[in-house]
Amino acid sequence: MIRVLIADDSGLICDAMRTILDREEGIYVVGCARTLEETEFLLPHANLLLVGPALEGENILELVRHVHTKQPETRVLVVGVRNQPEMITQYIEAGAMGYVLRQESMSTLVEKIRAAHAGQALVAPDVTLHLMRRLAQLAQQPFMGAWGLDGLSGLHELTSREREVLSLIGAGYSNREIADELVIGWGTVKNHVHSILKKLETNSRHEAAAIYRVHARQGSQMAMAA
Repeated sequence: MIRVLIADDSGLICDAMRTILDREEGIYVVGCARTLEETEFLLPHANLLLVGPALEGENILELVRHVHTKQPETRVLVVGVRNQPEMITQYIEAGAMGYVLRQESMSTLVEKIRAAHAGQALVAPDVTLHLMRRLAQLAQQPFMGAWGLDGLSGLHELTSREREVLSLIGAGYSNREIADELVIGWGTVKNHVHSILKKLETNSRHEAAAIYRVHARQGSQMAMAA
């Protein structure tokens, strides 16, 4: 049985998708989550998550990474995206199993749900090409990754609180989880994350987490050698 959770802050979109999917054999919609809290509450009951284009202002990439880290067995499809191979590649790198373009039909949505549940990915040729180029790019990068030494040098500019936040980002925490862990406001966390990305000269939490892991790995290696 495919147990689907729909995460989108639009009640209209949630209800429309649920109406269609409930008619499909072998598919059961466990619920429609319109906030991040509802998504986290209902997620254990699902084995496939449909992420809409917006969810209470949460960054979709952040949500996909969070689900992939906390519940990796759950398939994730990002629904209603634009046909932008670069952005779609980021979703896939974050852990999404696939995507559904905003101009695609409900029948295509059902097809991709069944494919994802079966461990298959239906990807357009232009996205496949971009993924291949991305893999080639990663293969040519040295161990330090695409961020080189600049990102690591930026670590020295972080405040003690920003270092705490970065360590939690590296552990896969969402902004809300960081706020709960450090007992600070969600808005404060977002400000810290913005400052961290600026100082590390990166464009995403994913890159910042990679820099942190490289730094932590180097520190561990130096400690072992001492």
